[in-house]
Amino acid sequence: MKKRLLLPVYQLCAILIALNGIINVLSAWLIHYPARIALLVKVLPLVVIQGSWLTLVTAGSMQLFLSFSLGRRKKLAWQIVVVVLILAMATNLLRGLHYGQAAINLGLLLLLLVLKPHFTADSDPPSVRHGVFIFLGTFVFTYLYGMFGFYLLDRHFHEHFDLLESSRQALAFLAWVSTPEVGRPTLLARLFLDSFAFLETGGLVYGLSMILRPVVYRRRTLPAERKWAKTILEQYGRSSLAFLTLLPDKFYYFSSSKKSFAAYTLVGNVAVVLGDPIGPVEDIPNLIAQFKKTCERNDWHLIFFQVLPDYLPIYINLGFKVLKIGEEAIVDVQNFTLEGGARKSLRQSLNHALRKGLTTKLIVPPLDDDVLQQLKEVSEDWLKFQHGREKRFSLGWFELNYLRQCPVMVVLDAKGNIQAFANLISEYQRNEGTIDLMRRRGKDSGLMDLLFIRLIEYFREQGYAGFNLGLTPLAGLGDQPGTSVPEKVLNFYYHHFNQLYAFKGLRQFKEKFGPRWEPRYLIYTNPFLLPKIAVAITTANAGGNLFLTYLGAWWEKRHFKKKNVPTK
Repeated sequence: MKKRLLLPVYQLCAILIALNGIINVLSAWLIHYPARIALLVKVLPLVVIQGSWLTLVTAGSMQLFLSFSLGRRKKLAWQIVVVVLILAMATNLLRGLHYGQAAINLGLLLLLLVLKPHFTADSDPPSVRHGVFIFLGTFVFTYLYGMFGFYLLDRHFHEHFDLLESSRQALAFLAWVSTPEVGRPTLLARLFLDSFAFLETGGLVYGLSMILRPVVYRRRTLPAERKWAKTILEQYGRSSLAFLTLLPDKFYYFSSSKKSFAAYTLVGNVAVVLGDPIGPVEDIPNLIAQFKKTCERNDWHLIFFQVLPDYLPIYINLGFKVLKIGEEAIVDVQNFTLEGGARKSLRQSLNHALRKGLTTKLIVPPLDDDVLQQLKEVSEDWLKFQHGREKRFSLGWFELNYLRQCPVMVVLDAKGNIQAFANLISEYQRNEGTIDLMRRRGKDSGLMDLLFIRLIEYFREQGYAGFNLGLTPLAGLGDQPGTSVPEKVLNFYYHHFNQLYAFKGLRQFKEKFGPRWEPRYLIYTNPFLLPKIAVAITTANAGGNLFLTYLGAWWEKRHFKKKNVPTK
């Protein structure tokens, strides 16, 4: 069996470029051959030899900086590094006939040329144009800044600079080919030179980062795309997440056959797909492979969040890695019963709710304005009680037009006012009922027990086989032999950060209904990207407001007692 390299060849090349950049910078500072320089002085102006030192430092620094983009297979980074290596070869010869280092740069140049087919990732075109504009703007601004600085501060250099000489000094400094020809600069003059270098370097680094920026998705999803996705979904949807792919925070990637699609959002350069692709089974491998190539070309990292076990062999065959992230609780509604010791707490909670005069009612769409207003009040009270914000992406959020079209099971008090609700959504081809938003007033957890019992009874009457209670994050991790390191880390997080996120409380709430637990997975490409992926998923679920989400969590932990509130 053929052995695979620990790192792809283009990443090994990027590491070599980074090391070469460090060597170039260090050699410019530490390695000098006076005899060779004396030979060069006879045929070259001294300013060229001095400027080659600064140019080599710049070239080495750029190799180090650009190596990160080479590791991402950036086409533009490859092109720039080729030019920089040629420049480094020339400057190694000009600054003192450093044949060995010039040969190393030549060898890396040849290696890059051989590996050119690997560097195919595009940069964002508008960002490239913006970066070029930044380069030009930086040159013009710093040139004018330097020219007038030398002209106005000449006495601080103990020199006399007219405008022509000031322009020459600014151009020399700007091009990094020589240092200003000055006498004894004062503190103010040295601060001016430092600011000059800072402005130029900052502008160049920012411009270069824009040029190498991953492709940014700017086009909004077209109504026709969403309509076609719905057509595919109605025929092939089969999960608790299927309906959520139609919500307006999703983009769509369709296979070349247009028979299947993946619903995703883009967080930075991480493309987060919600669940598995949807479509005929035979078309799924093609879609995943095509989307993977598209992401590689756009410098995006592709992940699939909360996938079923069904397509795991396809992901693995395409080079993806698998990480269990939790389990979905599914109640067998046909065999569910409140009898027996295991359901004692549910019976007590139900009886208590009935004694208080609580009842339930299914409201079918379209919902009228009075009902929606009551639902809104319940939702706002729930968010206030949770000290949280609306989640998105893998959950729906309270939006009037969305809820108006959904069946809603409500809990009514003795006066007929809505105290809790859950909206029902479709799993299409899967014989399960499921819900999205689940909200209540106040602290009475018995409202949720009553609501869930009535939902189980309703789904049983409709002939469903199960009731999907949704994902319990980090549940069932690390319990099996041979558990991976990332899964062990998540298991540690589950057991030691429960006070902040109430993972165990959520599992205990669902356990009361005696569900079976089905695993759900994260599909990703590189274990080193897992921290970045975690941030991307959290940001997507926070609706792009990651800072506010963590601030709210900190505030709740700092100022309020933790409540075991089940959330889906």
